[in-house]
Amino acid sequence: MLGVVARPTLPVALPLAASVLLTWTGDAIPQESAPTPAHALATPRPSGVEGAFDARDEKTVQVELAAETAYLTPPIRGGATPFGAGFGARIGLDISGFYVGATVLDFLGAKDVDVSYRALFFGAEFGYGFRLPAFGNALWVLRPRLGVGDAAIYYTDPTLPIHVDVVTTASGSSSTSTSSDTLIVNNVFLQPAVTLELASGGHFVALDGNMLVLPGIAYSGADATTWISYGVQFQIGVRF
Repeated sequence: MLGVVARPTLPVALPLAASVLLTWTGDAIPQESAPTPAHALATPRPSGVEGAFDARDEKTVQVELAAETAYLTPPIRGGATPFGAGFGARIGLDISGFYVGATVLDFLGAKDVDVSYRALFFGAEFGYGFRLPAFGNALWVLRPRLGVGDAAIYYTDPTLPIHVDVVTTASGSSSTSTSSDTLIVNNVFLQPAVTLELASGGHFVALDGNMLVLPGIAYSGADATTWISYGVQFQIGVRF
């Protein structure tokens, strides 16, 4: 008696065929890659430039101490100058770019036969610094400023009488005193200037161009006049 081979019924065959088809199509279709995080798309900035921009934008309070060397042109062409080369120092406070400071400068002046001239300045400075990235963590600081204070002009002549005499001009801007053989004239000064500073860490160097104005200066009975000189300064200092 021949055996009968049973064939799978239709309800069993259909699910089996569907399972094989799904397995084949799943392997054939490529899977979509995961989306790239947004922070990975950003172009990184070099650490030095980033530090410079952060330093520019940061609200800061810094103290500046600097030694200064200076040169001022003669206020009277062809005459002996009380200015010339000078040395001094300044201290200032930088509050997020706004600058206020104090300075002292002693000018060596010049000598004409037995007569000598020199000058001593005490003053205050006001300005604002614009910060720009330089290289690495260094910064350029461009600072327009205005200096104002007292200029003491020393005129030494051995032929002057030995006494003390104080004279004030009618405008009140200039005063004259004589002590021994030296005549001292005190006058207000104005000094508009622009300073370019290169700062890195706690140190800086700076170059300054300026104009000095002494309005209404008078001594030795001469008529009051206005002195105008032009100068440069070099500074090296620390900030903290």
